[in-house]
Amino acid sequence: MKLIDTVAIVGFLNPKDRLHARSSEHLQRVSSQDDVFVPVSSLIETDFVLKVSGYSDSEREVSWNAIDSQVPSDKIISNSVSSIQQAIKLQETEGLDYFDSLVASLAKETGSIVITTDKRIGSVTEVEW
Repeated sequence: MKLIDTVAIVGFLNPKDRLHARSSEHLQRVSSQDDVFVPVSSLIETDFVLKVSGYSDSEREVSWNAIDSQVPSDKIISNSVSSIQQAIKLQETEGLDYFDSLVASLAKETGSIVITTDKRIGSVTEVEW
């Protein structure tokens, strides 16, 4: 299984982002490949990034419509209680931030590869991109 990290979602939303083309390809994989999923924590972090970046509510709504067109609801995966516990340990022992630790712990628990350019996540679990 493969998990899409926030960096791909944010890159998909911004045509000026240097990673936009590749991010768009990765997001298209969610609906076209059976083994590619989006962690709910990546979606929440994306909304947080948009909000703190100054996106208006209407801009955020447009962004979510674009994401909705690429991410079917049955391709969203949640953390288990045990993966959240493991995320806390990754924060303490590896210095991962909150959202990175949630994605990494979910990947570890499910034996997944994370689709990201984030080196911090790559320091604790397998990544591609």
